[in-house]
Amino acid sequence: MKHYFYFIFLITLFNCSKYKQQSKEVFYEEDMNEFINPERGFYRPFNALASNFVPLNAQVLRDLRTPNLAAGDFKVGCSLTYRSYQFDIFLDKPLSNFILTAIQTDMDILREVGNKVVLRFSYSNTCCDPPFNDAPKEIIKEHLDQLKPILEHNKDVIAVVQMGLIGPWGEQYYSDFFGDLEHGPVTNQNWLDRNEIITKLLEVVPVSRMIQVRAPYYKLRYFDGEKAKPEEAIPLLKENAFNGMARARIAHHNDCILANYDDYWTYNSFHTWPAVSDTLNLKKYIAAETKFLVFGGETCPGGDNGEDVYSPYNDCESEGGGAQKYLKRFHTSFLNTAWSGAVNGDWNNKCIDEIKRNLGYRFVLKRGLYPTKIKNNETIKIELDILNEGYSSTYNYRFVELVLRNKDTKKIYKTKIESDPRYWFTDELQKINLNFKWAELLEPGKYDLFLNLPDPETKIYNRPEYAIRLAGKLNSKSVWESTTGWNHLFTDITVQ
Repeated sequence: MKHYFYFIFLITLFNCSKYKQQSKEVFYEEDMNEFINPERGFYRPFNALASNFVPLNAQVLRDLRTPNLAAGDFKVGCSLTYRSYQFDIFLDKPLSNFILTAIQTDMDILREVGNKVVLRFSYSNTCCDPPFNDAPKEIIKEHLDQLKPILEHNKDVIAVVQMGLIGPWGEQYYSDFFGDLEHGPVTNQNWLDRNEIITKLLEVVPVSRMIQVRAPYYKLRYFDGEKAKPEEAIPLLKENAFNGMARARIAHHNDCILANYDDYWTYNSFHTWPAVSDTLNLKKYIAAETKFLVFGGETCPGGDNGEDVYSPYNDCESEGGGAQKYLKRFHTSFLNTAWSGAVNGDWNNKCIDEIKRNLGYRFVLKRGLYPTKIKNNETIKIELDILNEGYSSTYNYRFVELVLRNKDTKKIYKTKIESDPRYWFTDELQKINLNFKWAELLEPGKYDLFLNLPDPETKIYNRPEYAIRLAGKLNSKSVWESTTGWNHLFTDITVQ
């Protein structure tokens, strides 16, 4: 009997050691080099005036994908374009076929280059005393109906749509028709009209895309009406995130980041008049919500002549400021390269490289466990450890795929992984443990294994410019394969 158990023990030991021999564990180095990724980072702004329209230029956008000088005297590459369309000559009439065609041409150029766009529509830049020369509600709604087919057709290259539409620059603060939030009066009907524009925008923007409002109170007022109070604000919860409903689609942008303690009226509460600043409740609300909603914008110097009035508080942490802490707290995905150089310039040669790396998501490939031999119709075990060191996760849905490519024939096999990068949150290690059977029959041979995070939209699914690059290296060689947009896991697999 003892011999029998000893024999069983030897078989078990042999099987365990055999399994270990057929698996390969790889530990990766972090890639600290600067590189671009879709829907995140510093963006380049291009404003278009309807009365003097200048189209986007494909070569200019291509050149800006590599590091170029930004305001603040640092260099950065950009895959994100901000495009604002100011309909200054359409305040009382429909949009012309010319301007609609011009917008579509811009979208085609963005797709050709491989960029995504932060999109905003507005009517004037007349600030900050009336008249503000924005458009009435019915005109705005008519224009949004005209824009709906363009938005739907080009959702693949749209990262997010900012509400815009009301007041100078579309920042929704001053208005001839929706209430002047500085000077007043602001009636409940003004707020109802503002809410009607938000509802219309949610209707015309594809449900897969978020819209951003300029200040947190605007979202509270949309859902709670006259009863909206910051101290009672309930942020979006994980169980309701990314479900396509209005609460999960109305996000936030801030065009005066780090200007002063309340970012110049960004955290105003209008449940009383005159408005009062409520940074305690509204900052807490935004910090919680933006874990599941896209957040970004631009810094703001605050001074009348463009001087930085909030230094050193908006400087790098090494200089006694809190810039990185702020950007991380609010899960910042993007910032403007052109504004403000006074604030961004203080980060140059100090923390700018850290901020460039960490805006949005930054997925660091840490470890992988892979089989060295597999057979058709047998369970495959793969483990992946990925750490998000960025300020936010992704905010638009995308695929996660494993790719096998035959070393000799170059034949490709793909399978989707049940994992969603929108839930790969900041500072969280994703331990992806897979036990699955490859759906397709694999031809015998030796294969390279890749991880692919492509855009799910058909028109750009195969474009490497729209796939996510992991921050990983092995033996000083990047995992990124630029021709395909795949991440090489540096493991050989034999299909028997």
